[in-house]
Amino acid sequence: MIRKTINTLLCAALLAAGAANASDFGGPLPPPVNQVERTSFYIPMSDGTRLAADVYRPKEPGRYPVILHAAAARTRMGDGADKSGAGKFSVQMINLAAHGYVFVVVERRGLGASYGIRRGYHDRTEAHDSYDLTAWAASQPWSNGVVGVYGCSNTGDAAMHFLTTKVHPSLKAVFAGCFNWDKYSGGRRGGVLANWGTGPQSSVEADMKSTPVDGDESRAVLREAVQAHANNTPLLELWSGMPNRDDVSPLTGTPFWEEGSISTYGDAVRKSKVPVYIQGGWRDDFNTQGFITLANLTQPSKLIIGNWGHCMSLDFSMVAEALRWYDYWLKGIDNGIMKEPRIHYETVNAGWHSANQWPVAASHPASAFLGDGSLSLQAPAAGKRSFTVDYHPVCAAGTGLGPTCPQDDKGLTFTSAVLAKDLELTGHPIAKLWLSSSVDDGPVFAYLEDIAPDGAITMVSEGRLQARHRKLSKPSFKVPGNIPWHSFEKADVEPLAPGKAASFEFDLLPVSYVFRSGHQYRITITGADPREKLRKTYEPAPQWTVWFDRAHPSQIVLPVVGKPE
Repeated sequence: MIRKTINTLLCAALLAAGAANASDFGGPLPPPVNQVERTSFYIPMSDGTRLAADVYRPKEPGRYPVILHAAAARTRMGDGADKSGAGKFSVQMINLAAHGYVFVVVERRGLGASYGIRRGYHDRTEAHDSYDLTAWAASQPWSNGVVGVYGCSNTGDAAMHFLTTKVHPSLKAVFAGCFNWDKYSGGRRGGVLANWGTGPQSSVEADMKSTPVDGDESRAVLREAVQAHANNTPLLELWSGMPNRDDVSPLTGTPFWEEGSISTYGDAVRKSKVPVYIQGGWRDDFNTQGFITLANLTQPSKLIIGNWGHCMSLDFSMVAEALRWYDYWLKGIDNGIMKEPRIHYETVNAGWHSANQWPVAASHPASAFLGDGSLSLQAPAAGKRSFTVDYHPVCAAGTGLGPTCPQDDKGLTFTSAVLAKDLELTGHPIAKLWLSSSVDDGPVFAYLEDIAPDGAITMVSEGRLQARHRKLSKPSFKVPGNIPWHSFEKADVEPLAPGKAASFEFDLLPVSYVFRSGHQYRITITGADPREKLRKTYEPAPQWTVWFDRAHPSQIVLPVVGKPE
């Protein structure tokens, strides 16, 4: 009874400390309130599979909320690591253990030092592990029975999948970044296998370099665990083998895009009522998916997006923002986070803004029509231009939007007049192009760029569409604004008639960006991109034609805030 009273008083003191140090939006990570110790061991799942875990918990005796990170690898925080919570924040979430939480990093089945086989990429077996993990976390002697989940990138998908199956009643909040509501659009955005990653994939030899659990200095247990990983589903083979959304993978025996998609289980996600905070970056290939997720949630939810790359936050402390979220939902600290607008977004060149809806109310569509190398508010009477696909696009690291960089010399460019005043775009740019090709298929890429007075190019956004998937359809879930939708299903595949103009409508990644007075904006159109995987080529290289006459008014629809000039 005395120990229970001491623990209760200690938890109350930590709650008070958390309330006193709760940061406002955009603030720094508060000073730590406790020292942390780490232990490592295996957690058994209900089917007997054991998952390797690192547990970071306060040294002070007590019962604390638990945050689970269902990771692909246990990356440990070193003593010399950045503890600001900014930059590459995903590994720094461990810092939450110094703020009155137990932080558990567990490798999913078939990965790292964990036992088991990964059948696919976020399959139903893995999703069901989430219930076992939550039940385990809630029942530990250092747990107060309240559990949250964190993840970013593939672990962001894993965090959201905690809500797609039976949800343990102890699960109270999710903080997830850079994940995919719709896995097909994540893996094959626009129908093109052109992302920079296809998920965590390693060999048995690579997994033998994983961190063993405590007491396994000889790595004998690690070796036993990873032997089964040789039977993991090869992810590039899985993704490339399903060019259509409804394809059945011969590797899993299921239409795996649907099995692995959070969207497939949208009703379960909403029924869970578990609050969700979504994190994204303008320079991340998955940022549209965050806005789509927000549009489909009915539980308390928020979204933050800045001028960052994948699971990055530059000088913004994402750990501090996550701490505010968990303090509110797991500790009951009224820090004001739920009184703030639903969306925080950074407008590039203009700072932070907030909104309760997306697209924002001040944004409206305005068409810039493609002409003979120009973009203007008036459609030209006649014209067309052609280019030959260059199958050797290149991109130097650090020169563009995520892994994409200017491709102006690889296709056609269309440039606006010099801007007389600043132009803000906030929302989803839409390409509405009339194109023909000398072949019956192929990808088309459109890049939105900022051209400075000295000719310097800044990548702002980009979009893509595989020609055979250009038929428009109705989505099976909500999408924000006026995003064109394509089913990507076999029944809607439509090859091009070579030489005949066809309509291509597709969205570019969403933006919030100010083009400065004296600058120009540009659209570049190509037939290849540096990120393509397993690119199909034609010999000779195809010729594409962009049409811009009255019957074929090619245009880019821009989400303009204010009156366009």
